[in-house]
Amino acid sequence: MFKRREISGRLLRFTFVPSSSPYVHANQFCIFQNSFSVNININKYKSYKYQAYSFSVKFRGIINYKILGDISMKRRKRVKRKVKIAAVIVLLICIAVSLIIINRTRIQLAFKGYDRDERNIIMTLSAQEIDEYVSFASDIDISKWNRMKNNKHYLDYELYAENGADKKEAVAYVDQFYADYYQALRSQGFDQPTLRTLMKKTSLADFKTIKDKKLTWKQIQPYIHINGRILEDVPDYLKSGLKPLEAVMRISYASINSSAPITIQRSYSLDDPKHLLLMIKRGFYVPKTYVPENLTAVQIPVAHNDGNNLMRKDAADALESMYKDAKKQGLILAINSAYRPYNEQQQVYDEYMVTYGVQTAVKLVAEPGCSEHQLGLSVDLTSQSVMDGTYAVFGDTPEYQWVIKNAHKYGFILRYPENKTNITGTANEPWHFRYVGTEAATEIYRKNLCLEEYTLQHGFSYPVSIKR
Repeated sequence: MFKRREISGRLLRFTFVPSSSPYVHANQFCIFQNSFSVNININKYKSYKYQAYSFSVKFRGIINYKILGDISMKRRKRVKRKVKIAAVIVLLICIAVSLIIINRTRIQLAFKGYDRDERNIIMTLSAQEIDEYVSFASDIDISKWNRMKNNKHYLDYELYAENGADKKEAVAYVDQFYADYYQALRSQGFDQPTLRTLMKKTSLADFKTIKDKKLTWKQIQPYIHINGRILEDVPDYLKSGLKPLEAVMRISYASINSSAPITIQRSYSLDDPKHLLLMIKRGFYVPKTYVPENLTAVQIPVAHNDGNNLMRKDAADALESMYKDAKKQGLILAINSAYRPYNEQQQVYDEYMVTYGVQTAVKLVAEPGCSEHQLGLSVDLTSQSVMDGTYAVFGDTPEYQWVIKNAHKYGFILRYPENKTNITGTANEPWHFRYVGTEAATEIYRKNLCLEEYTLQHGFSYPVSIKR
């Protein structure tokens, strides 16, 4: 076999080590040529001491030499040494790779930010749980959860605490969930991600309902994100054939419409009463201790020296704007009463009970905890024309007529209209106005709704739960 190689202007040097082989003729063979071609045929020979190669060299087809070159034992030793070093390096690489594979999870946890003690704790968990910590977006401060007795559901503590719960509440909720409901719900077909979704939106009482009624995720999923859904009513939701929101509002909150037949007697808790559209009436309670933030004095006339002119700032600002625009029309509005705390409402309620009796009083005055005045969003209006005796009641005044036509522009609605008494359950109060914001007020005005009808159509934009 011949390989052809073109070489120009180079020194071609062959160096040989003397040997007993008869083929070796010189220690050195040199060719210095500007341009030539070399044909080399390599044949391998072996002896007990050397490896030798036969070179057939032909210059321009004229000169033909046979030369035998040896690779010395020294070179062979160097090659062997390099092979050994390479083998050691490969071995070390294999060991390193093996260690990385064995400790892969610990290394991943370290990169997440977990210290040695935290890694040791995590590694005691199940393989599935460990994978969850590795894949979770950030590290969890395990030490803060270990300051109290817990069952090592650190990831779930962290996720539940995102709802605003403190550490003690989170640990108590999660540990009880795993102790009482987890296995049963897994056997009912709920996977871990679904259960975590439910834990953010579901009470332990709801989990008990799901377990006891054998509800499936397919059954409850359409209702789970609706504020105020009651899981024990899910079978009735499904039977009704109504759309999810309508089913929740019509079945679980039939009492919103005071004219609707009520098959289930319930009371409800409104534990976050700051929402503008809060549906508050008999059966819907805010905490006794609730006091609105940012109460401020409304800068318009007050009918009585002892009259309360405090309202939430957003409602106060809107009322001041309405007062100024009415004044431009020669109409002077005034406040009879605005914010009333729970204890003052209790006094008013007791007085009505004594004066009118129970049957009449409940239609004329709100039960303590169910009063719009406690929200800081409602005001009883009057006018200068009433205060100076021109008119007997506010409902007969030009001021009232102007407010009725324009209140929605400032975010106010007439809360208890005369033609909605059967729905509101409260007698007509032409003086009582409620701040709900301009968007909702405009829709209520244009569609001739009351707040009950608006709520039934739109649902709750705030949390509602059964009062236990």
